[in-house]
Amino acid sequence: IDRAQTFVIPNEYPGLIEENGGAGMNAGTNYDSTEYYYSLPSNRIELWFLLESQRFLHPVFREFYKERDVVLEEYRMRVESSPQGRLLEDLLATAFAAHPYRNPPAGWPSDIVNLRLSDAKRFFEEYYVPANITIAIVGDVNPEEARRMAERYFGGLKARPLPPLVHTKEPPQPGPKMAAVDSMNQPLLVIGYKRPDQYDHDDPAFDVISGVLSGGRTGLLYQDLVRDKRLALEAETDDAFPDSRYPNLFLFFVAPTLGHTVEENQKELDSLLNRFMAQKMDNETLARVKTKARAEVIRRLASNPGLASLLASYYAGYGDWRKLFTSLDDLDRVTADDVQRVARKYLVAGSRTIAYTVSSPPTGGVSRGGRQ
Repeated sequence: IDRAQTFVIPNEYPGLIEENGGAGMNAGTNYDSTEYYYSLPSNRIELWFLLESQRFLHPVFREFYKERDVVLEEYRMRVESSPQGRLLEDLLATAFAAHPYRNPPAGWPSDIVNLRLSDAKRFFEEYYVPANITIAIVGDVNPEEARRMAERYFGGLKARPLPPLVHTKEPPQPGPKMAAVDSMNQPLLVIGYKRPDQYDHDDPAFDVISGVLSGGRTGLLYQDLVRDKRLALEAETDDAFPDSRYPNLFLFFVAPTLGHTVEENQKELDSLLNRFMAQKMDNETLARVKTKARAEVIRRLASNPGLASLLASYYAGYGDWRKLFTSLDDLDRVTADDVQRVARKYLVAGSRTIAYTVSSPPTGGVSRGGRQ
């Protein structure tokens, strides 16, 4: 490793980008995809094609083992040293018995430690193929010129088969599951309800449900658990956790206030959901939530990085960037009846997994990653 470092010019790649007016260079991997992104002046578009095509045509992994150690340290910081990170990891490992969503995106610590350069090269050859790559370019550019440059610089990428699809389907959940994490820090409660993937016709209804329940200070969770009952410091939802291409979880996250327990918060949350499902929402609330959801998308469209990210993710996820805009129409078509029907169908005790922190493992209780 030390010898390999002698052939490395530190920060050469980001340095080239910065020297040419670039900014925001970064990358990120979630459960369904990996993104690479940065911004450059429009008169440097050919430089972008040159740099990126070289990365994909002739990758050199000289700093692989150094970066592997960085990934392991990031895992320790985000998961092992974070009660919330450990709790969410245990939630997924408990909720999913078969589907890969149960595994961390970077793998478990033993996977990371044992990863070899040959493994990374094999993964690159299998997944970094032309038919599996989406490029989104946004800004003051000529589309035809960009297309010509793409053919010129990326034309050398040889066509290869698409990587294997995930065929594993999560079996029906036989009943509620539970996991507990030992922690002396802030008590936390997370509850995940099984829900269908992003291609399901009920998907837009989950956006509305999330907006009604946790839409800031107007959300029902804030008003009930935080403002009125003062049981929680924070109460939020995530309508598709940990990702959305496959069946996933509708997530509730609650941080109890000092002097209150996760049990109290769970009981009140259950009561709130029962009331929510029993009474159909009024048209004014429905319209407000839809307007806010549309505004959030429009705000992201207002910036070049936001627009590029959305276009790429929708094309990669749906095979059509236009889905970004038709999804707003899908949201508009959601009715109060749809919201009530979907909530009653999916937010049920039999399909949920509860994970919480405890100051010490209870006698006869559930150990970290266990089930009940």
